[in-house]
Amino acid sequence: MSDARRPDAAGRDALPATKSDAATPTTSRADTTSNVGTGSRIGTGSRIGTTSHVGTGAWAPGPVEPAAPTRSPRPLPLRVELARQLTRWRTRGVLLILAVLPVIIWLAFLIGRDDGGEPPDSPGADLAAQAQVSGANFTAFTLAMAAGFLLTMVVALFFGDMVAGEASWSTLKYLLTIPVSRGRLLGQKVAVSLLLAAAGLALLAGIAFAVGVLAYGTGGLQTPLGEQLGLGESVARLAAASALVGIHLLWAAGLGTLLTVLTDAPLGAAGGVVLASILSAILDAITALGDLRVLLPTHYSNAFQEVLLSPVDAGEITASVLSALAYALVFGTLAAWHFHRKDITS
Repeated sequence: MSDARRPDAAGRDALPATKSDAATPTTSRADTTSNVGTGSRIGTGSRIGTTSHVGTGAWAPGPVEPAAPTRSPRPLPLRVELARQLTRWRTRGVLLILAVLPVIIWLAFLIGRDDGGEPPDSPGADLAAQAQVSGANFTAFTLAMAAGFLLTMVVALFFGDMVAGEASWSTLKYLLTIPVSRGRLLGQKVAVSLLLAAAGLALLAGIAFAVGVLAYGTGGLQTPLGEQLGLGESVARLAAASALVGIHLLWAAGLGTLLTVLTDAPLGAAGGVVLASILSAILDAITALGDLRVLLPTHYSNAFQEVLLSPVDAGEITASVLSALAYALVFGTLAAWHFHRKDITS
């Protein structure tokens, strides 16, 4: 019979065997294999679930790599400040005047008449007499006419408005909350003003040369002694003269930087630079001062013309460069010192 009891080894009757019991294989604990936790270390510093494999072919994530550090952009980039200044009508108006000036001078020569020219002692007398000889001479005359007062006023406007303009618009304190340090703010504004002044000077010289070549030909520079230089050498000398004009104006840039941190009125800062230039020119004309005049910032305002002569007087040029750099360094240092300690409320 299928349900008959079978005696076990101890002689007791055992339960009847069923089909499920017969079909299920008997396995021992020793025969059971599992790879749960294989390769893992349980305890301090263990990585459970990271390298262990639960079942055959199971996916396990690898170690997480740290993200590469990103470099945050520096506040107030130069291009941003330059774009801000180029959107102002003041900047556009100044550049437009410098671009139109050579055309105005050419029209003056075109419709005017020669009544003997300037007095012999005038700085531009020799250049005016030869301005219509060639395009290079016309460019040199334009530089001489603009270097005395016009370019000084342009530099005064650019540098006098740097900080005082922001204060007058009550935006200076908001610029310092970007956050940006006072040193970087002043440095970026000085750099942008230098770029704008250099661009204006290059624009003036470039358009003057183009107008001169179209009106008077491609001849080279003609010196007061009658010697005429080649076109290539003339262009090089005109470029050097333009650079010397820009270097000489560094004294005005330094003074404008100092005045713009001392006041909240941009016109007052620019006017202070122009007033100092006029006063220096008046004192320089007083011959009774003797050698003391070399200490005036405008004493070497015509030193760039030495580059246009032959031979070139290097001593006058060197003195002009050293004087401009000395004034710029003194005024710039005082401006930075005061701006770091200034109580900014606007």
